[in-house]
Amino acid sequence: MNGYGKLRRCTDRDSTIVDFFLYLTAAFVTVRALIREARIRYRWSTRPTTYRLK
Repeated sequence: MNGYGKLRRCTDRDSTIVDFFLYLTAAFVTVRALIREARIRYRWSTRPTTYRLK
């Protein structure tokens, strides 16, 4: 989770705010992993090669 700038530069002393950013980062990491897994698992023969929608 070191790639998230706000979490790296978090200087808040309030543990509630720090916990919020940790949970938010964990949610981003989880959703990104699920999307990556879905792209591999649920592909079809005419699937476009780019990630952008046309």
